[in-house]
Amino acid sequence: MGFTIHGNILIRYIDIPNVTEVRIPDGITRIEEDAFVESHLKSVYIPDTVTEIGYGAFEECTSLKHIDLPDGLEKIEGSAFFNTNIRELDIPESVREIGSCAVGTPSNDVDKIILNFYKNQRKTKILIEILWLGYTPEYRLLDFFDHPCYEKFSVLEPAYKIQIAVSYYDLDDEIKKYLKRSIRKAVTLAIDRNDTELLKILLNTGFVTKKNIDFLIQYAIEFTQKSHNPECQIILTDYKYQHFMSDTSQINKKLKL
Repeated sequence: MGFTIHGNILIRYIDIPNVTEVRIPDGITRIEEDAFVESHLKSVYIPDTVTEIGYGAFEECTSLKHIDLPDGLEKIEGSAFFNTNIRELDIPESVREIGSCAVGTPSNDVDKIILNFYKNQRKTKILIEILWLGYTPEYRLLDFFDHPCYEKFSVLEPAYKIQIAVSYYDLDDEIKKYLKRSIRKAVTLAIDRNDTELLKILLNTGFVTKKNIDFLIQYAIEFTQKSHNPECQIILTDYKYQHFMSDTSQINKKLKL
């Protein structure tokens, strides 16, 4: 089957030409260091029995675009998915440790990488720049997920704060105040990423008001002119029509530009 297995540990996968999919046997609890390194796999099934993925286990698997991590996984060691083609990864509730460079690439030319953390019965989307570094900012992020409170929120990196606040503003009044103060920055961030899901969540908070809606629509119009993608502009325009009906004349003028 192409595996070297010792007890419940998968030691090595033997890369077989033209084989692009494998299913790791049930009962394996650990995928060992460098087990799949530089393989040509496009799809890997990992059973729910796996609790640890070792250092560099899937490193340089450049054909690997997607992988489902199992519920019950606790530890992802450094470089586990370094320089793969994975651009989005769901992190299960059970994960407690993610090592340095576990996800990412050495290139500045790739799109940002999305980590979806399923913690505390919430989904939090975190965008990382090139690499998950696994240093103090990332340790603080995981620490927050373990014990979410404003004290741990306050020491997070600014790059993570808005993304955390979107998911946890209902947990703590101080986090809610932070998101309310930062709503313009949060919405422009969503527009810059063309993240319509995030934009809709932000609008549902009620923090986008008559005072800042025109600025945000104008920002979205400028984004549309550059990207030729009007989705965020349409969502914000509809929001203004629904909530501030008396102020639509200015929008109509701008939409004709």
